[in-house]
Amino acid sequence: MKIVCFEWKDAFGNGGWFDRDELKSVVEDVDLWSYTTGFLIKKTKKELIVCTTWQPKNSCHRMVEKFCNIHKIPMTWIRN
Repeated sequence: MKIVCFEWKDAFGNGGWFDRDELKSVVEDVDLWSYTTGFLIKKTKKELIVCTTWQPKNSCHRMVEKFCNIHKIPMTWIRN
């Protein structure tokens, strides 16, 4: 499995009430930049799919290949 590192901007949401001044700071100042390192599962023009933990198939213990902590991120969210 190939290991990738990338920077991406996550979505933001809040269910609380804001007045206009508070809203301005949320709209203009909140950027949730995230940094992920993981095993590349699939890359398309639309999305990048990675997992942070990968367990390869183990014939000794009859285990199948397994993936954990899967992230499916739109390519438009990825900066680097």
